[in-house]
Amino acid sequence: MTNPTAPRPAGQAAAPAVAPRRAPKHRDFKPELARAMPPARPGPAAPPRPAAQPAIARGPAPAPTPAVVRPSAPDGLQSPSLRPWEGLSNATFRQRIAEAERSAEHRRDGYGLRNANSGALGRYQFLPIALRDIGWMDAAGAWTEAAARHGVTDEATFLDSAPAQEAAMSAYLARQEAILDRGGTLGAVGSTLRGLDGQAITLSEGALVAAAHRRGAGTLARYLTHRTETPDAPLSPAQRAAFESVEHRLRGFADVPYASERPGNRMMARRNGPAG
Repeated sequence: MTNPTAPRPAGQAAAPAVAPRRAPKHRDFKPELARAMPPARPGPAAPPRPAAQPAIARGPAPAPTPAVVRPSAPDGLQSPSLRPWEGLSNATFRQRIAEAERSAEHRRDGYGLRNANSGALGRYQFLPIALRDIGWMDAAGAWTEAAARHGVTDEATFLDSAPAQEAAMSAYLARQEAILDRGGTLGAVGSTLRGLDGQAITLSEGALVAAAHRRGAGTLARYLTHRTETPDAPLSPAQRAAFESVEHRLRGFADVPYASERPGNRMMARRNGPAG
C-alpha cells in the first residue's frame, strides 16, 4: 500500500487528484413522496364567507337637492337680490326717509308714487323746488340735461326709474349738507337743546339733514335760532306747526347712522370705513 505522504522519486509526475464520488441525484423524489403520503380525505365544507359590509351602515340616498343658480350681476351693477337703495351709502337713512314720507308702504317701494295734492314725486317725495335745487329742473319746470344723463326726460321716466331717484336723492342730500355747512348749522352737531315740549333733543348730522329734507334748510335754521336764542318768543300757528315737524325729524333720526354724501367727504368716509 503506497503511503500518500511518502516523498516521490525525483522526476516522477504527481498523480492527478481523484474527486470523491457523489451519490447520484434523485429527481423522482416527488412521486416517491406522493406514494408515501396517505390519500387526502375530504373534510367538512367551510361555511360561506359573508359578503363584505360597508364600514358605516347607510340608508337610502336622498334625492339630490337642486342647486339654486343665481345670475351673476355684470361689473358695476348691484346684486339682483338687493333693493335699489340697499347697495348705496346711507341705506338705512334712505329707508327711514321713505318710511317717514309714507311712500315705502306703497307698491314698488314708492318709486312710482305721485302725490296728487303737493305734486311730490317718487320714493323720496321730491317737490319741483327740490329738483330745481339740484339742477334736474329749470325755472320753467322742464327737465334738464343733468336729469337726461340718468335717463329722465319727463315725469313718467323719473317715476319709472329707481336708479334715477336714488341718484337724485344723493345729489339732494349733498346739496343740503353744503347749505347747512355754509350756514353754520352743522356746527350744532352733538349739542343739546330744549324742544317745544321742554324735553331735551341731542342733534346729530343725520337728524339735521333729515329735518332739512322735510322742511328745508331755512326753516331748520330759524328753528335752531328760536330754541337757542329766543325760546320764549311767541310763535304763530304756522310757525309752531313747522317747528314741530322739524322736531319730529330731529328726534326720529337721532339714532340713524349717516355719512356725508358730498364727494370729498364721501372719499374721506371710505378711508375710515363703510358708510352706514
